[in-house]
Amino acid sequence: MAEKTKPKTRRSLVIVESPTKEKTISRFLDAGFIVKSSFGHVRDLPKDELGVDDKGDFAAKYVPVERARKILAELNALAKNADTVYLATDPDREGEAISWHLREMLKGAGVPFKRISFHEITKTAIAEALKTPRDLDMALVNAQQARRIIDRLVGYKLSPLLWSKIKSGLSAGRVQSVAVRLIAERAKEIAAFREEDYYTLSTKLAKAPAAGEKSEYRDFDSKLVRWEGAAVEATVLLKLFAEDYRYKTSVFKKTEDTVEAATYLRGSTLTVSKVDAKAVRQKPKPPFITSTLQQDAYNKLGFSSDRTMKVAQSLYEGVEMGGDRSGLITYMRTDSFNVSAEMQKEAAQFITEIYGKEFCPAKPPLYLKKVKGAQEAHEAIHPTSAYKRPEEVNKFLNSDQEKLYDLIWRRFMASQMEEAVFDSLSVEFSDEKGRAVLRTSGRTVKFEGYLKIYMEEKEEEVAGEDEEGSAVLPPLKEGDKVLLKDVTSKSHKTSSPPNYNEASLIKTLEKHGIGRPSTYAAIIRNIVDRGYINREKDRKLLITRLGALVTEKLKDFFKEIMEISYTASIEDKLDDIAEGTMDWVKMMKDFYGPFSQDLATAERDMVRSHPNVIKTDEKCPLCLSPMVQRESRFGKYLSCSRFPKCKGKMPLDKDGNKQDYFAPIKTGKICDKCTKNAMLLRKSARGYFLACSGFPKCRNIDPVTPEEAEAIISANKK
Repeated sequence: MAEKTKPKTRRSLVIVESPTKEKTISRFLDAGFIVKSSFGHVRDLPKDELGVDDKGDFAAKYVPVERARKILAELNALAKNADTVYLATDPDREGEAISWHLREMLKGAGVPFKRISFHEITKTAIAEALKTPRDLDMALVNAQQARRIIDRLVGYKLSPLLWSKIKSGLSAGRVQSVAVRLIAERAKEIAAFREEDYYTLSTKLAKAPAAGEKSEYRDFDSKLVRWEGAAVEATVLLKLFAEDYRYKTSVFKKTEDTVEAATYLRGSTLTVSKVDAKAVRQKPKPPFITSTLQQDAYNKLGFSSDRTMKVAQSLYEGVEMGGDRSGLITYMRTDSFNVSAEMQKEAAQFITEIYGKEFCPAKPPLYLKKVKGAQEAHEAIHPTSAYKRPEEVNKFLNSDQEKLYDLIWRRFMASQMEEAVFDSLSVEFSDEKGRAVLRTSGRTVKFEGYLKIYMEEKEEEVAGEDEEGSAVLPPLKEGDKVLLKDVTSKSHKTSSPPNYNEASLIKTLEKHGIGRPSTYAAIIRNIVDRGYINREKDRKLLITRLGALVTEKLKDFFKEIMEISYTASIEDKLDDIAEGTMDWVKMMKDFYGPFSQDLATAERDMVRSHPNVIKTDEKCPLCLSPMVQRESRFGKYLSCSRFPKCKGKMPLDKDGNKQDYFAPIKTGKICDKCTKNAMLLRKSARGYFLACSGFPKCRNIDPVTPEEAEAIISANKK
C-alpha cells in the first residue's frame, strides 16, 4: 500500500514595501511566515495619458508600475501557496493605498488578506500587530486616491498650458505652485523694504561703594530704554503675504539725535528704581514630528529635508547591530505628538536611573495636538528604546545616521524630563529728574532639567552668560546708587524680512496646513529641479525669473489654487475623507468644476510670454555675436544669442558678474580621431586640455602639459 504524502505546510505571506524592512522583519518571524518586499508602489496612473475619467465620477485607470511586473508575478505565486496574506506597509494613507493596490493585483490568489500596521520595527511591535490584524481602511485609501487624482488633474492640465504659454518642459502642481509663490512674494517684500538707520545708547555701570568701601564688583552693561517718557526702541509690525514680520527701530534716527541724551547721562546721578527677581520655568519642546525634525536637522546639522528623510528611513527600517537587527526610531512620517504609555514609562525609568529622580516629572508630560489634521493614531518620532543610547549604537551607524539619531534621541528624552528653572533678574535705573530709564537683565540656570541633554542655541548662550559677565550683577536693591563709567551710541539698521531657507519654508507650509509631512522634501526638490528657485550657497531659497513668471501667470488665472487658504482647505477635505465624513467623489466634483472653468479661461486669454532673457554688451568667445543673460536651476550665465547654432557660454556669479573665463584657443593640431577638425586649448577646474572643435559630434580629448599650454597662450597673444 502506497504511503500517504503529507500535505504541504502553507505559510503566511507578509508583504512590506521596502527590502530593508523585509530583511529586518524576517529576523523577527519564525518559519511559518515568508516576508517579501513589493519595492514600493505596484500600481499607479499611466504616464502617457490622464488616466482619470474627468467627465464622470473620476474613476482612475491604474496600471502596473513597469518595474513591479516581475515582483507581482512572484508575489502572486507566493500568495497562492499562503494561508493568509498580511499587508504590512507603512502606517499612513499612502501605505494604506499601497496595501489596497497590492490586494487588487493579488486577489486572484483566492486567499484572505489582512492589514497590519506598526509604528516601529521591533520584534514586540510586529508580534502585537499580528495579534490584531484588521481589514483595509477604505476611507484612508479614498483620501489618498483623492489626493493623487487631484494632483494628476492639476499637473496634467496646467503643465501643457504652461508649455504653450511660456516654454516646454514646465510643470505645475497644487502644492508646489503655492510653495513657489511664497518665495516669489518674499522676494517682492524684500525688494520693497526700505532699510533705515537707527541708534541706541549703551552704558557701562558700576555699583557705587559705600563710604570708605572699595568696590569689588565688576562693571556691567545696561541700555537706555526710555527717554523723555517715550520708549527708545519700537517694534514695527509688517504684514507680509504669509505671516506677520516684526522688526525694531528707534526714536534716534541719526547719531546727532543721541547727543543730548548721552550728554545728560554723563552728568546725572543714577539710582536703582526697580528690581524684578523671579524664578522662570521653561518647558521642554515636544518630541519631533516630521516637519520639526526636518527643521532642526537643517538648522543644527545642515541636512536638506530630502537627506533627513532618507537617513530617518534607514533608522526606521532597521540597522545591523552586532548580529541583531531592528529599527532604531519610530515611523518618521507623522504629524502627531502622541507617545505610547509604555514608552513614556520606559523613558521615566531611564531618566530616574541615569540622571536622578529630580529630573523625572511626577506625571508623564502631555503635548497637546497643535498640527491641524494630525492623525492621533500615529506617534511622535522617538527612539524605539530609551536604553539605545547614541554613544552605544554609534559604532553601528554611518556619520549621517549617527548625527540624526543623536538629535532624535536627545529631543525625545528631553521632552520627557522636568522643566528647566532659571533665576531671572531685571534691574532699572533712573536719573533724579526721571528723564532717562536704563535697564539691564540676565538669567542664570538654577536647575538644568531637560537642558541636561538638549539645548537650543539661545539656551546655550544663557547657560554661558556668567562667563561673559553680562548676566552677573552685583547685589542691587531699590535706592542703590550706581556710577556711570561710559556711554556709547550703537548704530543699527532695520532688517528686511529674511529669505526663506528649507527650514523656514517647511515651517510656513506646516503653519498654514499646506501639504503633509511626507510631501515637504519632495516639494522642495521639485521646485529646485524645475528651475523655479535656486538654492544658494548660504542656503537661501531665491526665486528665479522663470519661477516669478510662472507664479504671476498662475496667480492671474487660478486665484483659488494659488491661495494659501484654499490649498489648506483641500487638505482639510482630504482629512474629512480619511475620517469617513465626506464622499471623495463629491469633493472631486466640487474641486474640478471651478478649476476646469479657470483652465478654459486661461487657455483663451493667457498671453504667451517667454522667461526674460537680458541682452548684454558681452561678445561670444566663439563667434563674437552678442550674448544674453539666462538663468537655470544652477544659476545665472551668459549664452550666445545664436544658440543653439552656437554653444558659446560664460558662467556668472550669483550677483550676475562674470567669473574667470578662458576662451578656447585654436591650435594648429588636427584631431587624430575625426581627422578633420582643429584641436582647441580649453581650461577646466583641473587645468588645461586639448579638445576637438567638432564637439559634440567628436568628443576627442588630449592631455596637455602646463608648459605646452603656456606656449600656445603666448603664441596666441602674438
